[in-house]
Amino acid sequence: MHYLHAAISETLRLYSAVPVDGKLENEDNVIPNGYRVIKGDRMNYMIYAMGRMTYLWGQDTEEFRPERWLVNGVFQLESPYKFVYFNAAPRICLGKEFAYRQMKIMAATLVHFFRFKLADRR
Repeated sequence: MHYLHAAISETLRLYSAVPVDGKLENEDNVIPNGYRVIKGDRMNYMIYAMGRMTYLWGQDTEEFRPERWLVNGVFQLESPYKFVYFNAAPRICLGKEFAYRQMKIMAATLVHFFRFKLADRR
């Protein structure tokens, strides 16, 4: 199940269902990278682009490589500020674990009911 969890995370990193997200600041604050924001400021961040940044994910960022999430075969969670698919800190998605569980159930269902073959490469 560790590899399946890694494959799902890698899929979300490369093919985010929500490519851009935005926030509205409701009080003066300092965000994790040190920038100050003023009440009323709006910020957008591109989840799609962040999943392809070489300085975050390495030179092989365009490759689908679930192994990047594994250490000695065990899934290792990345910082939620690096893998922002489910947001971070106090705004982390309450349904994160449920979403992963649903994706794993769907993968198991597909494997049970269908036979998959690799397409010929030319």
